[in-house]
Amino acid sequence: MGKCELKAFILLDCSSSGSMAISYTMLLPLLLLMAAVTPGSHSFFPNFWSKFLSFTWGSYTHQDLTEEAILNITLQILLDNPHSLRPALKAQDFQGKTLTADAILAAYFGEEVSPRQFRASLRQIVSANANMDFLNGTRDDPLCHFDSERLKQGNRLLLRMRDQLLVSVKAKEYEGARDRLGQILHSLQDFYSHTNWVEMGNTDIHPDLATPGRDIHSIAGLSDQTCTDCTELSCKNNIVPAIEKRQLLTSGYYGDLPKKPQGKCSHGGPFDDSRLFSARGGINKDTAVSLFSPHHFLHQIAAELALKASIKFLNELRNEVTDRDMLRILGVSASPALSFVMDTTGSMGEEITTARLQSRHIIQHQRQTLLYPDFYILVPFNDPNYGPVYKTSDPDEFLHYLDNLQALGGGDEPEMCLSALQLALIHTPPNSEIFVFTDASSKDAHLRSSVEALIQERKIKVSFLVTEDPSRARVRSRRELLTPDRFDLYANLSEISGGQIIFTNNQDIPAVSEVISESVHFDVVTLFHKQSMERGNSVHEFQVDDFMRSICLFINGDVSTFNILDPAGQIQNGNRQSNGKFTRVSFKHPLPKGRWRIQMKTTGPHTLHIQGRSLVDFLYYFGVPVNGSHPGLYKLSNQPVSGVSAILVVDAIGLPDSAHLDHVTITPAKGVPLKLELEPANQTGLLVAQVGQVPFGDFSIGVSGQDGKGSAFLREAPQHGKSAECVVEITNEYPLMPGEMHWLSLSITSYGTSHCYIITLSNDRGYNMNTTIPRIFTDVNETHEAKFWIQAPDEAETDTTVAVTAQAEACEDKPQSCFTLIPLILVARPEVYSLHSPVCSLVSYSGSCPLSLPPRLCQQHQWHSVVHISDSDGVKSAQILSGFGSISYGPDGTLERVEYSSNCCFPRAEILLMNYRGATSSCHLSAPSNTSNLGQCTNWILLVIMYCSFLVNYLLYI
Repeated sequence: MGKCELKAFILLDCSSSGSMAISYTMLLPLLLLMAAVTPGSHSFFPNFWSKFLSFTWGSYTHQDLTEEAILNITLQILLDNPHSLRPALKAQDFQGKTLTADAILAAYFGEEVSPRQFRASLRQIVSANANMDFLNGTRDDPLCHFDSERLKQGNRLLLRMRDQLLVSVKAKEYEGARDRLGQILHSLQDFYSHTNWVEMGNTDIHPDLATPGRDIHSIAGLSDQTCTDCTELSCKNNIVPAIEKRQLLTSGYYGDLPKKPQGKCSHGGPFDDSRLFSARGGINKDTAVSLFSPHHFLHQIAAELALKASIKFLNELRNEVTDRDMLRILGVSASPALSFVMDTTGSMGEEITTARLQSRHIIQHQRQTLLYPDFYILVPFNDPNYGPVYKTSDPDEFLHYLDNLQALGGGDEPEMCLSALQLALIHTPPNSEIFVFTDASSKDAHLRSSVEALIQERKIKVSFLVTEDPSRARVRSRRELLTPDRFDLYANLSEISGGQIIFTNNQDIPAVSEVISESVHFDVVTLFHKQSMERGNSVHEFQVDDFMRSICLFINGDVSTFNILDPAGQIQNGNRQSNGKFTRVSFKHPLPKGRWRIQMKTTGPHTLHIQGRSLVDFLYYFGVPVNGSHPGLYKLSNQPVSGVSAILVVDAIGLPDSAHLDHVTITPAKGVPLKLELEPANQTGLLVAQVGQVPFGDFSIGVSGQDGKGSAFLREAPQHGKSAECVVEITNEYPLMPGEMHWLSLSITSYGTSHCYIITLSNDRGYNMNTTIPRIFTDVNETHEAKFWIQAPDEAETDTTVAVTAQAEACEDKPQSCFTLIPLILVARPEVYSLHSPVCSLVSYSGSCPLSLPPRLCQQHQWHSVVHISDSDGVKSAQILSGFGSISYGPDGTLERVEYSSNCCFPRAEILLMNYRGATSSCHLSAPSNTSNLGQCTNWILLVIMYCSFLVNYLLYI
């Protein structure tokens, strides 16, 4: 294998019970923004940026392994489900070749489907994988990385996460499933890099790892010495021969939490302080470089086994779900969703009829091509009501929703449009488009900032079809005088989302709504977009390149005349269709290549939107370099932080080898455009640019390059970006159950001039919750944490998702806010509580407390107890409930070991144990008594009372 290039690894044993239907833990952003992090648990380095920071060019990263495994399972599924209208794929066509998302989808779907959604989903899974090395709650947790001999416990964690993934799929919460999949693959891959499985001579994967009903056995005990000292960077033969002879598994300790017992192996590498103590050295195989990995010479084998184990897990997951669900997790689809927000007041009868007709037309076309969206979504609204959300994967069920929609009542402006739009944004998959039908302005304009944040975070276009003339005020029945600017909010939202706002009337709405059919294709790219209030003559330019199959211009508003000129200066009329103030002009392939112009004469508000169909496109995200023990690039999932240095990553889609991207341009809403050179990132399709300071407020992103013939081409990101001066996050530890008050954690970090924030909380199902958090005061680079609760009713439907949102707004009168969203899955309460709580049993004791000991001498006498804990999930915490002393706990082979020490002033103790499912129990300990020498058992019978009382406070079911 070449430099970081894993070849196709196709496993053709792909039996599946499903068939493809034809039809956190809180992040302290300060650490990241300062590009430094305290040392934590090492692993295969996180992603492509790790190679830049550590110069480990010849090593495999978690990103390499995860992408390769996902591409393999995707190919397997498509091989097993031939396209009914295209030639079947052949496995031999891919053997020995480097797999890419673009090549697989092009071979299966042809040019009808863009790989954009697949690439975006792949990036989400890879980022969730890498975050296990970045986020505070997982970075230092030995269970997440199979460190510190937490092998049995790590396997149980894998099984719990696997259960959570299946719950997400059942609830059709595919975004959450992708995050969980990335986390699982990270831990699974770390097993082969951090344990001695490879050193034991194994050439195949562990048969019981992450397999339901099985567990890991033959683990070295606490008293077993596992390593010998090694003072070199490269540590060969430093594992004790007896460990390999007995075939006992072990793994390296990292840092000082937990503290490494003498004679145990260390993880090793420059950031692991435990390597300096017996046994010195280390055993990790994270990289092929001895500076970071003492067992670097086994990195290749560990990577190959990690890849094979990842593919095995994906194949076993495939047996649990349908192939169509599997493809949705992976983002392989024609389009994410067809999503409508519909005003249902009495004046909207024609619009509802039009939506029905357009939907039937689109669905009929999709049935002919098999290019179905993942979801069909409908959100009705009027005043004062909005919702519910109708969401289905069945096109006939969606049409049934539309057929039963009736225009009743209403008639007065304004209405609850933004409330309905916010619901649609929450439930519509990322990279989709939402179409809003209305004839009224918005009553809930206070939701604007949260709607904008959702648009930008989920990268969703929003287009408004308004059957009202905004150019004049008018009086309707029971209405006050309506202002001509009442639709400016819709215009602004459509502009930042890359959508359109089209004003029409009831007579023209059927023809105008054909814009939906034009935009529903998933290979639509934006070439130009502008909304303006200016009057007079103007000229706009747009680039048509060799990759464009067709283009379409949408001209709406007060435009008296316009001419479209090709690169040769010739007027091109195209196929024109005009309805009132809306004109649509389309051009089919072949198209003259080069810079086109449109000359316009306008007399008032107008919009020009130009789009084309092309497989060549791009995605982007901002990231922050993280140095230290986990060198890599942390992907910012929400708004980037203004004024901070960042890395802009561009993911080029569908770009042939003969073409290349050269520059990325960041254009602030107010300010000078910033043009940056793009550099290759040593990863297929990825390019990077260093951004000195992220601009404040709104900005747009565009890329430029050259095709294979030396001609220029341009692409624009549809949505505007927006930076923030704060970061807000919500974390959840346990599942949401009906009737229970469920607590969540929130954190906010401030980076700007504001030191006071008001937090507003909401959820999309109207469940009871505390909706505000009192004012939070923070200093710059300071994180503040708070708790809040939500309670689902007893009768709430389980296996459904509730989206909880948090918006932080500056107390001062400043346009500063930050936003986040977390989906929670409502799971059924178990009918019978299981009492699988930790069980303790005495192993040994030392010291004693004589019954006749005077109180003044009690501090001079010590006693010590060792207890073994039997628990399949592992001890998450051990705390002293009563008594006073010191306590420690950790693994001892397949058991857990708790050690307690105290003086005779406290001859009794109660220890509270909690496992990783939240089950608790308590162990009661009593010091042995003796009237002679301490520690001897001669004159008195020792009294050791130990019992375990099961005190189940709560039990985590996943």
